[in-house]
Amino acid sequence: MYSYKWDTNTGGYLLTTQTGKFVANEIRPVFAEELSLTGLGKQFMYDKNELRPLLWAQRNIYLLNGEKVAQLNGTKYGQPLSPEYFFEGKLKLVPVDITAMVSNNSEIMDIVVADAKKRVKELYDKDIGRCDTTYIAFSGGKDSIALLDVCNRVLPLSVPVIFSDTDMELPDTYKVWEEIQKRYLEREFYKATSESSALENWRRFAPPSRTIRWCCSVHKSTPALMYLKSKLHKTSIKVMAFVGVRGEESLSRSFYVDSTDGAKNASQLNCMPILDWGAHELWLYIFANNLLLNCAYRKGLTRVGCLMCPESSEKYEWFVDKAYPRLLKPYKDIIIETSSKNFTTTKEKTNFVGSLNWQARKSGAVLKETLTNPLEDINGLIVTFQSPHFSKDLFYEWVKTLGTVVKERGSECQQLKLPNTLDNGIPFSFNAPYTGGGTVTFEFRDATEKEMLLPIIRSFLHKVSACVACRSCETECGVGAITFKNSKIKIDGTKCVKCRKCYEIDYACWRFKSMYKSENEQNKMSGINRYNNFGLRENWVSALTDLGSAFFPWNENHPLGKKMVESASAWFQQACLVEDKTRKLAPLYELFKKYGSDYSLGWDFIWVALANNAVLVKWFVTATEFEKPYMIEQLSGLLGESNPSLGQSTKEGGLAALKDMLTKSPLGGKGAVTLLEMKGKTLKNITRKTKDVDPFTILYGMYLIARKAERGSFTIRELLTADSESVFISPLVVFGITPETFKRQCQGLASKFPDYISTTFTHGNDGLTVFSQKYNTEDIIAIALGE
Repeated sequence: MYSYKWDTNTGGYLLTTQTGKFVANEIRPVFAEELSLTGLGKQFMYDKNELRPLLWAQRNIYLLNGEKVAQLNGTKYGQPLSPEYFFEGKLKLVPVDITAMVSNNSEIMDIVVADAKKRVKELYDKDIGRCDTTYIAFSGGKDSIALLDVCNRVLPLSVPVIFSDTDMELPDTYKVWEEIQKRYLEREFYKATSESSALENWRRFAPPSRTIRWCCSVHKSTPALMYLKSKLHKTSIKVMAFVGVRGEESLSRSFYVDSTDGAKNASQLNCMPILDWGAHELWLYIFANNLLLNCAYRKGLTRVGCLMCPESSEKYEWFVDKAYPRLLKPYKDIIIETSSKNFTTTKEKTNFVGSLNWQARKSGAVLKETLTNPLEDINGLIVTFQSPHFSKDLFYEWVKTLGTVVKERGSECQQLKLPNTLDNGIPFSFNAPYTGGGTVTFEFRDATEKEMLLPIIRSFLHKVSACVACRSCETECGVGAITFKNSKIKIDGTKCVKCRKCYEIDYACWRFKSMYKSENEQNKMSGINRYNNFGLRENWVSALTDLGSAFFPWNENHPLGKKMVESASAWFQQACLVEDKTRKLAPLYELFKKYGSDYSLGWDFIWVALANNAVLVKWFVTATEFEKPYMIEQLSGLLGESNPSLGQSTKEGGLAALKDMLTKSPLGGKGAVTLLEMKGKTLKNITRKTKDVDPFTILYGMYLIARKAERGSFTIRELLTADSESVFISPLVVFGITPETFKRQCQGLASKFPDYISTTFTHGNDGLTVFSQKYNTEDIIAIALGE
């Protein structure tokens, strides 16, 4: 994108040839409707019927010719505003001279638009040959309106526009949808919707959150893909979608490349030709071409999305509630009804919704109604699962994704015959009592088979427990084996190739992921008391390398205090510096022994190990965002929200340990995984930082999570997200590595160490395998040691 400078002659801005990067505060025009809606207009003199912009804004700051003139504070749902002005008396506003601003920027914008049109054609020509169809995604927001206009100038008229109506759209968005079709009469427009209403699914799945965004799959991508399947009369398709995503919108999107295959859905290739546009370029394009503008922007909304979105800000909710009164109430009611939190007053309820605490949940732990893992009884090679949530019908459909059910003649005995095997199969039984639920028993033939299949069966049983026919899995299936009719699933066992792509979200099911509550999660978090308020310190690692096996047990001559050694015992085991229970020195110790206690690669190994083994660090890594500073009070609130039964002293002790570790080890500071803001000797803010890591860290991390997951094959998509209840936390999540960088590092590793890792990143695949049955983390450390 180009940069810009303010232009006092037009009241707008001028693009400059200096190239810009991601900026957190993109600019937007401010119209008369926003000034009236917020009450800011009381201090300004302006024509209330003026259609042109009167000011510009960045976040909550209002600008006139680049100078700050007002600030809107207190934009929180249910709370009064607190405007602030930076001038005396009343200020007369002159509309921005849009015609002159557009003319003054036309030379640079001609280049910007030409590049975008060229990129549309390149993306289309490059991949249309391997896709069944393509479409232009439409949402009613400024990005999709500009994208549609650019694509309309390049793409064949046979390429349709599809609006995924989430049933949660703003009223003005539906008006835009009706109007936009009149402006491009030669192109086809279609609206795709979910079979279930948004409010119905909010009750079935529980409200979505920042890390459990089932709504995007169920109400956005799935309906569009299902519509195209129906239109093409195909059960499986590969789709090219042109989407209006821009890198300036968020830090995470600034890492995107403009063509991603299978990032959100295995069936879809996303093309983003305006990815590099800034908001200042986008608004110029809209004004220059007199494009339709969603009136939500005129009312002050900085983005156009769903009425109640788990990614929205406090400001967005305030503006939605003010601009569209009473529309938030049904969603607010469900948020309150589904929460396990006890509310004693209406004010508490309003504050809970307005402060966006409902967006923070990582699992079903804070819900009234939850789903839990089946009870599991292992008796040698016989494993029995029991759950009140099991459905017999769902069991016998989803089991087809594992193998073929074979029944013996004249007997109730059943075998699950796995693909590509010649034996009779695994004996199993399913019993469903009249009271509901069920019990299933598998009889494995040997320990290897049990070890290999148990993780898969556990995921399969999540589907058996929670499936409500949302159809997300149907879109993931590349062979058309999954269909739904009358809200019931049907799996064609003759088509299913047992690839289990339909298992590739966390817990294998969106609803199970949303409502899952671990039976012992509170007990796990309470274990942070073992740290005695101490964190893992660099000088402890130094003492370990000096003392070796004599570090434990503590004695009066020990360089560390007794409580410190007790804490070190817990930290060292979780960091993989010593072995569990025995506390024998682990191979990672040798790395620090050779290179010193501040060895950067060693501490990266420690951080990825702690993110997977230490519940406190796992919570911190999954509950916080990169590049966002968190005050200690905020972290305390997040910890309490995620673990409502955790005592105050336990919370304080856990955070004290975290602070101690980050301030007294290479894990905090410049170039580390966290940046610390100190006020004197007091830690004020903690900011998680993305980090460029050595490829060895990637390899070590993959072998570590392979051990946790009990498998060696993964996809990039499943490695991209995690929460505090995930089985593993990948190096991508731990260090904020972009998918493209991760792929390049893995390909480099596969070229140099083909016996340890292989990749399949071509032709839309995103798989990688580490050979965890042959090697482990000890072997990776041996390579790092040069052995």
